[in-house]
Amino acid sequence: MAFSRWIYKGCGGLAAAMLCFIAVLIILQIFLRAIGHQIPSADDFAAWALSASIFLALPSALIHGSHIRVTSLRGLIRDPFGRYMDIAASLIALAMLAWGTVALIDFVWDSYRYNDVSHGLIAVPLWIPQIAMVLGSVLFTAAMAERAIRLFLGLPVEITTASTESTEV
Repeated sequence: MAFSRWIYKGCGGLAAAMLCFIAVLIILQIFLRAIGHQIPSADDFAAWALSASIFLALPSALIHGSHIRVTSLRGLIRDPFGRYMDIAASLIALAMLAWGTVALIDFVWDSYRYNDVSHGLIAVPLWIPQIAMVLGSVLFTAAMAERAIRLFLGLPVEITTASTESTEV
């Protein structure tokens, strides 16, 4: 499971890189417009980078405990019932994520199959930028499955620092 955590952290790095790409793109657009030029389809590229940054950040955020959760209720429920509640919530979330991931894969497959292209100045096959959504969703689902397994086995589920892990949920 250490390898999977490395992959999730790598996705977080890619998400940060996509945000940096958006910033560079905006700055370039500002300077180019000042001299009468522009980057074709810059708004499309920024939108795709934003989508990639959101989806690629999901697995990393989960293993670092950055997702919004209701921890007050969990604090009131003692173990073993609190642990069972965490496992049940993780399994429900896993089922929902699996369904959403399958739907996204189907959506991207349809874009590929029907040769959908963007409507901007640069015609980009839409399945290419949509792949980041699928990758992020697949890895988020895998991270949730890993979380459920770790909860079931009584292992730490979240990384709190670079060297230690915590079982807080």
